[in-house]
Amino acid sequence: MTLARHTNNHPFHLDTAIEHIAHWLPTQGPIKDFIHHNTLHAVQHYPFHKGVAVAAKVFGARSYLPMADYQAMYQKGRIKDFAIDWAIKQSGYTPEHFPLLRTNLFIVDHSQHYPPISLANHGIRNRWISHLEVDLNSLVHPVMFRLLGNFLDQGISRWTLAKPDESFWDCVWRLAQNSLLPLYPFDSLTMREMLNGTPDDVIAACLHRLVGNEALYEQYLLEMLLGHPGWAGMVRLIELDKKALLERRNISLKEMIAVELLVEWAIMAKKRGDHFIAVAQLPATGDIPLLSDYEEQATVPLSLKIWHEAMEYSLHAELLAGLQRQPAPAEKPKPTPIAQAFFCIDDRECSLRRYLEEANPAIETFGAAGFFGIDFLYQGFDDAYPVAQCPNILSPKHLILETSLATEPEKKAITDGLSDLHIKPHSLFRGWLYTQLLGFSYAGRMLWDVFRPGTQLVKIQKLSEVSAHTHLHLLRESDEPTEDGRLLGFSYIEMADKIEGLLRNIGLTKNFAPLVVVVAHGSSSTNNPHFAAYDCGACSGKPGAPNARAFAWMANSLEVREILRERGITIPITTLFVGALHNTSRDEITYFDQHLLAGYPTETLEAFQAAMAQALDKNALERCRWFELAPQGHDHDDAHAHVQARATSIFEPRPELNHSNNLYAVVGRRQLTSGLFLDRRSFLHSYDPNTDPEGNIIVKILSAVIPVCGGINLEYLFSRVDNSVYGAGTKLPHNVIGLLGVANGVEGDLRTGLPSQMIEVHEPSRLLIVIEQSTELLDKAFTKLGAALMEWLNNDWVRLAACHPESRELYFYHQSGWEKIELPSDYQVPTADSSAVIIRGERHTIPVHILKAA
Repeated sequence: MTLARHTNNHPFHLDTAIEHIAHWLPTQGPIKDFIHHNTLHAVQHYPFHKGVAVAAKVFGARSYLPMADYQAMYQKGRIKDFAIDWAIKQSGYTPEHFPLLRTNLFIVDHSQHYPPISLANHGIRNRWISHLEVDLNSLVHPVMFRLLGNFLDQGISRWTLAKPDESFWDCVWRLAQNSLLPLYPFDSLTMREMLNGTPDDVIAACLHRLVGNEALYEQYLLEMLLGHPGWAGMVRLIELDKKALLERRNISLKEMIAVELLVEWAIMAKKRGDHFIAVAQLPATGDIPLLSDYEEQATVPLSLKIWHEAMEYSLHAELLAGLQRQPAPAEKPKPTPIAQAFFCIDDRECSLRRYLEEANPAIETFGAAGFFGIDFLYQGFDDAYPVAQCPNILSPKHLILETSLATEPEKKAITDGLSDLHIKPHSLFRGWLYTQLLGFSYAGRMLWDVFRPGTQLVKIQKLSEVSAHTHLHLLRESDEPTEDGRLLGFSYIEMADKIEGLLRNIGLTKNFAPLVVVVAHGSSSTNNPHFAAYDCGACSGKPGAPNARAFAWMANSLEVREILRERGITIPITTLFVGALHNTSRDEITYFDQHLLAGYPTETLEAFQAAMAQALDKNALERCRWFELAPQGHDHDDAHAHVQARATSIFEPRPELNHSNNLYAVVGRRQLTSGLFLDRRSFLHSYDPNTDPEGNIIVKILSAVIPVCGGINLEYLFSRVDNSVYGAGTKLPHNVIGLLGVANGVEGDLRTGLPSQMIEVHEPSRLLIVIEQSTELLDKAFTKLGAALMEWLNNDWVRLAACHPESRELYFYHQSGWEKIELPSDYQVPTADSSAVIIRGERHTIPVHILKAA
């Protein structure tokens, strides 16, 4: 009996099948635009545990940590008994089963976390090529990856393979028909003749020959693409968004499938002749997973699910207990601070805000999404193209251009700019000559940088650094749109809308300080193709400096302030807004547009800068406890010098640990968290529950917090659980391919997800979002949130809890209703006098502490 007899025959529609298949492909774009997202977006319509089980059945991945890892956390006290009891109650079993469920948690099991039999690894295609004893992937993939890499190349190669507006299919046809040397494996007359047809015709012919049964066509195509999901996902993303590439390319997933199927047929014919069996002729066995039943066969390992729930609840309880013990806000008016600082909600800013407030308690800090409510396309004065400075869920309508305030001197000799020299040879001889002349010089410098890395950045300008001596053209002078339909700049009313929106979102509509510093963030590193993953997620993987500068300019505008005054927000004439950039890898800060500070009272600015310098030193010291080679003493200068050296070392794969161990997102007033040590694990968004009677503000905030923070959290979670499938593996063998992505070696698949150096210390737990608001108002707000965002909450891809503004009572959100959180009465929250005492000697994650000094 053949495999064909075990399938249901139904009409095959190619375009429909491609839509179904594309749903399973990764959506990670080119490395210039690294957008954190839910790795398992394809199964987000399932509840969390069911979704990861279905994904494991398709991709062949792990869903949880090994049983021994959870048991080790329990032995260390990181997983609590009360959390295990809670997780067992959530399992859906009746109380009489609870003792057995708990007993099963402590058995020795080294295999329960192993990946299940899956379509990607055990499907019909793998069974077929194993039966024929042909390693088809190792023969086909190098051919496909060379074709795709050269066709899509964005600047690695001097010569461009694709002609203007030429499709991938036409390009392959041209190479096969016109090359002086035969294009392998299209060197036979039969294969070249097939290329004369359309992609649809070729796919139909190839599937008929290779598979032989329409009921198996879609599964075969899915399994083929899962053999190289990075390239397949990249092609699909470019097909849907041509603007994803600077050098536009005309390619479709259908064309790629047609070429790959034809390559498979050609190679199989070379290896096995013209009479090899088709997939449908395989002897039928019951262990081959089929696309029609993968969902039914996806099972959730119960013990691992309970352990994972218990781990998450134990970690979440650390924050919840700390919040419960925070006093209700005082009703008496607060004194006006000497300065206020707006930070991105990024978890890396959590500790910097703590140290800044510690250095000078008269400084008040706020958190907001790092694009600061101003979405636009930005083109720097030396940029070749504009980039989006906003979350990728937004489509900016405005374009902001930058010009330099200074004239750069011309280089008089080639050695003047050797560091940023980019030679483009126009001939083989000239390229060889340049290599011989300059190769030894570069080799010597590279060796010096390896063994003696300096603290200064190389002279090549980084995307993460924005010059402080430039001007942004923010005011629109004409309503005439550009060719792309963009508006050049903002009107005063539009500026006021943006400024008002952020100020109301964070609850700052009065009591403005004399100085308000808008602190964006970016990251600098010397040898890091994933640099965009270290920048601001709310700015689509770019530094937020243009947004901070734009916000400061708009808020300083007298015309904007007059419009705001008419709307009930009065900014004193003595208040000055300043833009700044925090470099998170080097713990340095740059203040922008300092020429605008002339005549401003220096006492306040100097006090802020002094406090910030102290905070940066302490922040560097706190970060150093994670680095193996970092100084483990208490000298701030040594720590700061070390993090600067890491950022400039070309052999350092960990310039910083980025969002490792992100776990919480707190949306509320600063008083709720200012007295807590959160170990750099929390996104912090400012929000005043008393100014949001209809829930409209919290809807706006959650529209950014859920996809941005949730996407960061889940990408870290799944990259940590299975770094070989959901992550990118180690950075060490990565090569940049065509400025599109990274691959192991020169002919590997594009690696998606995060490299191991970014997640190796991460505790893979879902994000807990805590909102300082009543459950009644949140219920009202959720009706306005939209189905796509509610899917995150209803299916538990992120956790959400409400913290009552007055009583501090806590409730978990479930699709079925609110669950009151009742922690054990004897639960102790550790306390400490200062952050320095807490971090001393610690090399692992630290529980939430209450700071006595606060």
